[in-house]
Amino acid sequence: MRLLSVEAVEGQPQAGSLAVFLGVQPSPAQQAGWGDVRTWIPQAAGANHGSGCACCQEGGELGRFLISLMQARARGECVFFQTLSLICLPQDKAALMHALQSDPLVFSLYGLEAVSSRFSCYC
Repeated sequence: MRLLSVEAVEGQPQAGSLAVFLGVQPSPAQQAGWGDVRTWIPQAAGANHGSGCACCQEGGELGRFLISLMQARARGECVFFQTLSLICLPQDKAALMHALQSDPLVFSLYGLEAVSSRFSCYC
């Protein structure tokens, strides 16, 4: 699993990867080149902030979504992805990384891959 900022997405797509845009709508240019593209919007009603904040991570909503993607992959219900790329706003990366590392099931299924870019997360 890779965690990228929306600014770093162009030039990163891989045909064998599933891109999940977290709390942002991707442009056509950002969607090009991926094996498949999904968008995850947190269910927090009335929230006017990014998806990486603590209130949007409560209850593991993102973790459940990521587990359901792995289950869909195993059942052949989505593209067979080798890499999952989570794409978020730069200010959300630290909170998302913490939330992902704090979820033992998600972390064991996906892990985190170091990404070399301006907004890298080195794990």
